[in-house]
Amino acid sequence: MTAREAILRAVPAFVAIPQRDDYALRRRLEEDGVPGELAAEIAEFVPLAVARALLDGMGVRFSDEYVRQTSQGRVIGRKRLDDEPVFREATAMADEIVRMGQDAFMAIAGWSVEYRHVRAALNSGASAGDLRYEPPVVTAVNEDEREFDDTSGGVQERGRSWWQFWRARPGE
Repeated sequence: MTAREAILRAVPAFVAIPQRDDYALRRRLEEDGVPGELAAEIAEFVPLAVARALLDGMGVRFSDEYVRQTSQGRVIGRKRLDDEPVFREATAMADEIVRMGQDAFMAIAGWSVEYRHVRAALNSGASAGDLRYEPPVVTAVNEDEREFDDTSGGVQERGRSWWQFWRARPGE
């Protein structure tokens, strides 16, 4: 399945799940035939890309990178957003998603933390040109089976799960 096909399947899921519930979204996408890893990337990058497309031209400055961290808060590394195929494809598809209806487009943008922060700042009287955002943080949850490259060029070892307290960590 291509990123484009998965994004098209995801649009109704974003609309159907109004509150930001990544687990429900990923489960729904997997039920619709989207592979687990791709479903995770859809949840992470599509709202970010759509929100940035919506805010494009307003003068808000966003980082070109994102930070990947574990659910325990350990930073794995930074990576360019345009290195992520799902982010690139969702950015390219933003106009097409708009044509699916403003409700769909806004539902997806509403999942973006950046969009919610910009909207709140503007509603509080801030000027869009004064807004500058650090890289968004994407969290690798415990159930996530993907391996994430760290910035040193290696691959992060998977630590023990919280319930595996008896297992020694590598090197212990």
